[in-house]
Amino acid sequence: MIATITLNPSVDICYYMDSFVINDVNRCSNYIKTAGGKGINVSKVLKSLGSEVIATGFLGGSTGSFIEEELLSMSINPSFVKINDATRNCIAVISEGKQTEILETGPQILSKDSKSLMRALENILESGKVKVVAASGSIPEGLGKDYYNELIKIAKKKNVKFVMDTSADYLKESIKVSPFLIKPNINELENFFDIKIKSEQELKKTMQYFKEYDIDMIVVSIGSEGSIALCGDNFYRINIPRVSVKSPVGSGDALVAGMVREIDKDSSYEEILRVGNTCGILNAMNEKTGSIDMRMFDEIYGKVKIEMLK
Repeated sequence: MIATITLNPSVDICYYMDSFVINDVNRCSNYIKTAGGKGINVSKVLKSLGSEVIATGFLGGSTGSFIEEELLSMSINPSFVKINDATRNCIAVISEGKQTEILETGPQILSKDSKSLMRALENILESGKVKVVAASGSIPEGLGKDYYNELIKIAKKKNVKFVMDTSADYLKESIKVSPFLIKPNINELENFFDIKIKSEQELKKTMQYFKEYDIDMIVVSIGSEGSIALCGDNFYRINIPRVSVKSPVGSGDALVAGMVREIDKDSSYEEILRVGNTCGILNAMNEKTGSIDMRMFDEIYGKVKIEMLK
């Protein structure tokens, strides 16, 4: 079993429109509403891969109820802390090849709720069935930037591997307690260090910094060019095939899901990276966020190439 954490989930609403006019009425008949948030996207892809998933975090209001019902319909076990404030909406308007996003900040989390989630995670891990926890996304208002640190400590006490995918501000704190894997993209890494990375050698040198924190896997996604990973003491370049991209949104989450699934299976570094990148590509080929077409899995998997770098 795999546990996922989404501290700031959302109902994702995507409007597909022929045209979008500012300061006017825009009507739309083609739209999709789904349970969203990075950790929930991870959960959905994990379920497609056949993993048993338990999802936790904070949910509130009618939007929270919608997410819980969506997860149950996908046979994902929801184990969220219920809060007073409503879970946020995140809106994307896709028109004429452009995407405009409106992201609500999200609810205020009370101290009692933050402690409840820590207890919820402890209870999830108590059975000993969970080998990996994947936490993704931002930290909502009311929680400190170091909140992930407490969750990582809980997992490590149970010898559970913790996979961390979050932005630079939260990453700076969470690395202090040594998660098993982190997955910044190239832009997040540049923001982390306030630099511009201009070459593969500069990227490798920058990634070495994280080894000071005893992080086993550092995976940096570089968009259509694939990924560069530092696993143990070795660097890997992951080359991915060119495909017809329908929506890149959520591909990083799918990448995390594929890697987490293989970590749960105690697979090799190479297999972790190959399956993860396969899932990232499959998500990009799909209009729905956090969705992969398993019928295409073997074909894409065979085209992902892993090269150890010197």
